[in-house]
Amino acid sequence: MNSFPPTDKSPRPPHGTRTDILAGWRSWAERGGLAGIYLFALFALLGTAPASIGLALFSLCFFLTFTQWSRLARDPVALVALAFGLYVIGHGLAAALTAPDPEWSEAAAEGAKDWLKLLLFIPFAYWAGGDPGRIRRLLLLALLGFTLGTLLEIDWKGLDATYFAQRYDGRLPALAFGMFTGLGVLGLLACREAFWGPATDRPWVWTRRLLWFLLLAAMLEGLLLSYARGSWLAFLIAVLLLVFLEWRAGSFRLLMTGARPGRKWFLILLMMLTLAILLGSQVEHIGQRLLTEREAIATLASGEATAVRSESVGRRIQAWILGTELWTEKPWLGWGPGSSPLLLARSERTELLDYRGVWMPHFHNTYLEILVQFGAIGFILLAALLAFLARGVRVRYRAGGVPGDLPRLFLVTLVFVLLWNFTNFRVPRHDWMAFWILFAGGAYSLVLRKIIAADPRTSQVDAGEAPGNKI
Repeated sequence: MNSFPPTDKSPRPPHGTRTDILAGWRSWAERGGLAGIYLFALFALLGTAPASIGLALFSLCFFLTFTQWSRLARDPVALVALAFGLYVIGHGLAAALTAPDPEWSEAAAEGAKDWLKLLLFIPFAYWAGGDPGRIRRLLLLALLGFTLGTLLEIDWKGLDATYFAQRYDGRLPALAFGMFTGLGVLGLLACREAFWGPATDRPWVWTRRLLWFLLLAAMLEGLLLSYARGSWLAFLIAVLLLVFLEWRAGSFRLLMTGARPGRKWFLILLMMLTLAILLGSQVEHIGQRLLTEREAIATLASGEATAVRSESVGRRIQAWILGTELWTEKPWLGWGPGSSPLLLARSERTELLDYRGVWMPHFHNTYLEILVQFGAIGFILLAALLAFLARGVRVRYRAGGVPGDLPRLFLVTLVFVLLWNFTNFRVPRHDWMAFWILFAGGAYSLVLRKIIAADPRTSQVDAGEAPGNKI
C-alpha cells in the first residue's frame, strides 16, 4: 500500500471490491490531510481556532494513513524527535508529580503539552510531500494570512505607528512582529523567481510580480516599524548570507527573468526608490531606537553587568543572571517544562519587574530557557534535531532534484531565528509553533520524500512528481 500522498497517476483498484472500499476511505483521509495543511498554513498567523483545526486534521490523517514506520524509525531526525518527545513527557510527569504546589504541577503539564506540539512538523512534512511547488504555496498562504491579520488589526481611523511599537498588547508584540516580517522579506527574496513565473505566462505574470512587490514593501515597512533591534540585526546578517549563497550558486540575479532591458532597469529603480522612501520615513525613529541603550551598552562593555539599569537591556541582563544561577542548580535535567514564569515570579527580585508592574514571563533568551527548563540533556537533543535536519536538506540538495531556492531559504531562516533567539523567547506560543511546523516541516519533507521513495512500493510517487521552480 502506498504510504506517500499519491498523484493522479496512481493506479486505482477495481470498483466494488474490499480493496476498493479501503482505497476509498484512504482517499478521503488523504484529501483531509492535504486540506488540513492548507487550512493550517492560511490561518497559522491569522486565526488560532482554524489553524488548530487544520493541525488536528492533518495530524490525525497522518496517523491513519502512514505505514512506513520502519523506514521513518531509521531516520536520525525522526529518532531524535522521538527521543525529545519521550524526554518531555517523562520530564513533565516527574515535574508534575513532584511539584511543590498545584500551580507548579499545572504549569508543568501545560508546558509539556506545548513543547510536544512542535513535533507535529513530521506529519506536516508528510503531507507537504517534498514537492517544492506545494511547499512554496504553503509558505505563501502563511504570508498572506499574516498580512491579512496585520491589516485587520490596524486602527485605520487613527493610523500611526503605535500598533507596531506596542510590546505588551495586540495580536503580536513588536519583537515577534519583527521576526515574522523579516522572515517574509527573506522568503519573497529567496523564492522570487518562482513567484514571478516565466515572462511568457501572460496575463498573470505582471499581476504576480505586482503582488510580490507590494508584499515585499509591506514586509519591509513592518520590519522597520517593529523597532525591534534584535530583528533588525538578525535580518541584516541573514540577508547578507542569502546574497552570498546566491552569488556562490550562480543564481544571484536582481533582474526579473525574461523582462526587456528597459523594463528591468525601471523595476530596479522602482524597488530602490521604494526602499529609500521606507527608510527615509523612519530614519529618525530608527536612529532614536538604536541610540536608546547607549549608556546601558557602555556599562555592560565596562564589565559591570549587574550595574546595568535600563528598561530593555537592563532587565534582560538581570534575567540572564538569574537564569544562569537557576540552571547551575540543576544543570542536566533542569526545572521542568513550563517552570520559567514561576521561577521568575518567585525570585523576589524587584529589578525583574516590568515597567507595568508585571513580572517578566521568560528570560528573553531561548537558549537559556531551554537550559533552565530541560537542562543540558534537552538542549543537546534539540541541537541535534536542528543539526540532523539541516544535514538532511543539504544532502538532499547536493544529490540533485531539489531547486536551490528552498534550501537557501531554509538556511537563512535558520540563521535568522538562531540569532533572534539570543534576545527573545517565544517557542511555546501558537505563532512560533506555527512557524516551526511550516519551516521545519517544509524542510523535512524534502528529506522524508527521499526516505519513503527508496521503498520500491513508493518509488513511482517520487518519479511522478518532479520538483519545479514554480509556485
